[in-house]
Amino acid sequence: MSSLNCACRIALLVALASLPLRAQQTGGRVRVSGQISGVAAAAAGPAARVSKGGARVSTAGSGVRGLVFTLSGTRGGETQIELPVQLRSNAGFALSASCATERATLSSLSIAEVRGAGALVYPGAAMRVEVAPAFDARAGTRAPSGAAPDLSPRATVLTGPPISTGGTLDSPENMIEVVLRIVINAPSDEVGWLVELKVSAAARLPAQ
Repeated sequence: MSSLNCACRIALLVALASLPLRAQQTGGRVRVSGQISGVAAAAAGPAARVSKGGARVSTAGSGVRGLVFTLSGTRGGETQIELPVQLRSNAGFALSASCATERATLSSLSIAEVRGAGALVYPGAAMRVEVAPAFDARAGTRAPSGAAPDLSPRATVLTGPPISTGGTLDSPENMIEVVLRIVINAPSDEVGWLVELKVSAAARLPAQ
């Protein structure tokens, strides 16, 4: 195997899991032990879909683990937007969200769908994701209450098991996709509104 191929394989493994190892020699035996470093990351999925009203959507990374969606519009009334988010993790994880608004109100934030499977996804990972009841709008679940979500300073939206068995932070077959649905209301007399939604993923390793 060429040195280039070897380096690429090492990079694939290090991206989602690192193994700090220590060795202890006892007599003629060597005992190797280590602990997996948990990694969880959120990335933007396909283009956002505006299903009602009008809005502009831009996305920026907030470190390896997070995203910032900036939503803006010039029309009053109700706007509905679906935002796909790709999640990768080699450990149990939590996805949280926070929101800041100008001249608008975030009326609803919910999980519309959890989907995805690939050669590098643990079997059944998407089905084992647990969405907080206040944010669960998936088919077959009770719709969230009409109360506006409390995202100050942030709220845990869902938790899940390990997703990725390997690959990098941008491999196409080692992630699940979560669709966030948000509803924004702005007064009709406003000349423009702005919403900043921050989404972040964090690993949750079991207690040692």
